[in-house]
Formats: sequence, structure tokens, C-alpha cells
Amino acid sequence: MLCASTSQRREVDRLFASFSLHPAWQPQPHQNLSFQTVIDSVLDGASVASALAKIGTPFDIELDTERFLFHPGLGIKRQQLDETGEVVLRVGQLKRELLDSNSSAAEFERRLRVLEGQAWQDILEPYRLGILRYDQMPKAV
Repeated sequence: MLCASTSQRREVDRLFASFSLHPAWQPQPHQNLSFQTVIDSVLDGASVASALAKIGTPFDIELDTERFLFHPGLGIKRQQLDETGEVVLRVGQLKRELLDSNSSAAEFERRLRVLEGQAWQDILEPYRLGILRYDQMPKAV
């Protein structure tokens, strides 16, 4: 959970309580009077993402083979991931985007960015900066 107001936080607490989880909230440095949390538990990503999207809080859920990105201004983006965490694009998707771009390289590039979820990544990135966990911090050598 990247950013939740006090009222949204109560709704998220109720949602996670139904999974026997209790988030440890911290202040969200990117947005005043809001909070963030990290849940390191395997859940049913699709149902949790759907419920969180209804609450309207920005989030990033990453499981083994899929990722759900959400921002109220963009909606929800579901992506399949490979073993290395890269977004999986199907040949059929690429062919459709190539056809729909009408041979415009710039339009094809824009469509690829949408498939990759780049708009979601760009808008969610400032929220992520405040949730760097100790195991993600650079190690001194």
C-alpha cells in the first residue's frame, strides 16, 4: 500500500483483517497526512487488487508471476511477469499494437509504454521512495 488517508487506512485495515493481516503503517513522506505500509504475505492478488482499487488508494502488488499497479487517475494495470520480474508481452499483443499504430514508430513506442505499465510506474515511483526496507538498502563494501 503506497498511500492511504486516515479514512482509507481504516478500510484497508478491515480488508486485511479479513486475511488475518495487520498492517504496520508509517507516514508517507511524499504526501502529507497520509500513510504507507508493506505486506510481505502471499494473498490472492486479483481479489486484493480489486478490493483496494475500490478503496481508491495507490498500490503496487507484486507476486511471483504477476503485478497489479493502481492509481486512481489511471485505473488498474495487471501484468504477467517472468522468473526475473520482467513484464511478459505476447506476440499477439505486439502484432495488434503494431497494426493499430498505423506504421508510426512514435505511436508504436507509446503503445509499448502502455503495455509495459510505464505510466503507472512513473506516477507511483515518488510514493515508493519512502518505503525502502532495510533489505533493499545498498550494502557498504
